[in-house]
Amino acid sequence: MKFKFGIVLAVLAVGVFTSSFAHAEGGGQSSSQSASRFFEAQARAVDGASLMAGKTPIRLWGVQPIDGMPAQFSVNVRSALDNALGTAKVRCEMKSRDKSAVVAQCTNSFDQDLGLYMIQRGYAVVDRSAVFGSVFEEPYIQAEKDAQKQGLGVWSREDGGGSEDSGSFMMIVGAVLILCLLGVFSVLTLIIMKGFQKVTDVQTQSMDMMARERVLRDKERAIFATMLDSEIKANKAKIEAYLVVYDEMLKNLKDPEKTPKYKKVGDIVQEQPALERSVFDRNTDKLDILGDRLSSEVIHFYARIKSKPDYINLEPEMPVEDVRDIVEGAYQRAQRLDKISDRLIDLFERGGHGLEEEDEEEPV
Repeated sequence: MKFKFGIVLAVLAVGVFTSSFAHAEGGGQSSSQSASRFFEAQARAVDGASLMAGKTPIRLWGVQPIDGMPAQFSVNVRSALDNALGTAKVRCEMKSRDKSAVVAQCTNSFDQDLGLYMIQRGYAVVDRSAVFGSVFEEPYIQAEKDAQKQGLGVWSREDGGGSEDSGSFMMIVGAVLILCLLGVFSVLTLIIMKGFQKVTDVQTQSMDMMARERVLRDKERAIFATMLDSEIKANKAKIEAYLVVYDEMLKNLKDPEKTPKYKKVGDIVQEQPALERSVFDRNTDKLDILGDRLSSEVIHFYARIKSKPDYINLEPEMPVEDVRDIVEGAYQRAQRLDKISDRLIDLFERGGHGLEEEDEEEPV
């Protein structure tokens, strides 16, 4: 309790400092502009990178569809996106719009980023011009590389040679196989002649090498998983402190007998908690150590957080109802982050990656 109270005081202090700084800068944005970026809709898949909500087309931000593929592949892509959508509404953040469609980043009822979901399965590719310089650039590109490495979706296609080359290719393969067989028999003959002791020595050396590699990989896995688990738990504490502060602010805004603080001198709202992501950003190439499910959950979590979140200025003349909606929106987004962090911490513990389990295995 003392630890959490200390964190709450720290967050309050940072909030006061950043509030004064933000007012000094004179920046800010209106509550209507912030709220208008988000919307919910019932949608169905059109292709690997677009949806249809009623009569409104929605292009998924950060991804591009794969053109020129067979009809069956296109059907599989659309079915995969429909399955991810399910029957619930999607929640989207509009990035831009034109006469033909709305460009938005959308998540399903399980808080899965639909664009990232399609890239991970090889059913879409990254729109690098869209994600360039954003916090999503590295996770999206890494997801595309992982799908290519695993041979998923479009990456499972194999480039075949012409029929004229297949005959000569098979002849070369046959000759290589014969040479390999002759070589194998020659080596086996030499091994038998030199005795079984050498075979035993080779096997022992091979087993020792594999054991050393396994120990090194396990150590690397333990260190990385422990560091990432520690960062997620630290972010969990910051989210809880953020929720305490904004829950108190909501109570004051809903109390008709109290004059809100912002009515006197103005105030600011931090759109989301300021969280750490340095361990994740430095080790995106090691996520496969955690396994498919846990690495996917980690990517979804870090795709939502910012080290330097945006702020909304609360001017004294703003209606209380508008301010309450802004604060409630920030509070609900933090609650979603809190639930995802709880799920991640539980997955780390069940997978034996948790900080406590790793500490218990350290020699005394």
